[in-house]
Amino acid sequence: MNENGSISESSPYDNFVGQKDQSVSLPTLDDFIDIESVDDNPDWKKHWTGMPEFIQEANAPYKLINVRFRNEADYIEFAKLICQNLTEKTKSIWYPELDKSGNSLKRWIEE
Repeated sequence: MNENGSISESSPYDNFVGQKDQSVSLPTLDDFIDIESVDDNPDWKKHWTGMPEFIQEANAPYKLINVRFRNEADYIEFAKLICQNLTEKTKSIWYPELDKSGNSLKRWIEE
């Protein structure tokens, strides 16, 4: 320990504070997947033969509005008027209420 109370270094070291090592780069998805081998080996295509075409329809809302409530009583009254269960965590709703299970029973069946 020095006279001023600090400890002196016992060996020299390199101070890289504020410097970035350019030789090290973070891995990307391409580092884990060999895209060339997937394209060269089209075995996956035989599994998709005869499958129905799928088109994802846009499900954009007709109109989107923000509603502000002066107090909790107004919020509860609004929930009753639209017949939906709104909680403190509710961020958005569909009106009329969206049937989330409408497509849950649809299955692809092959004979």
